[in-house]
Amino acid sequence: MSSDTSASESEAKEELEAIRSTIEGLPNALARAAQLNEGLAEDTTLDIRALHLVRLAALAASGAPPIAFRVNLEAMDDHVSVEDVDATLSAIAPIIGTARYLSAVRSILED
Repeated sequence: MSSDTSASESEAKEELEAIRSTIEGLPNALARAAQLNEGLAEDTTLDIRALHLVRLAALAASGAPPIAFRVNLEAMDDHVSVEDVDATLSAIAPIIGTARYLSAVRSILED
């Protein structure tokens, strides 16, 4: 691994830690995010599985941070499979590009 790659990974980890610290400093941030997800199926004709997959695609396309994926994946838990996530990201990869696709995959895989 080159030193540039190590530096990039180190910077990415520092950025993630900064996001986590910020979120932890906002006691209602995750609760607020959960509230935003409540009732999301009420305003659409999409079934819950399709709705979650559309939201996943939007997160990937917008370059959402890992915490956004975490909050949404927790809400998707009973409705979307790992295969659904993989298929959705694979389907949109040609549109959003390799960088956003890999960023989304990385965000999902991070703890």
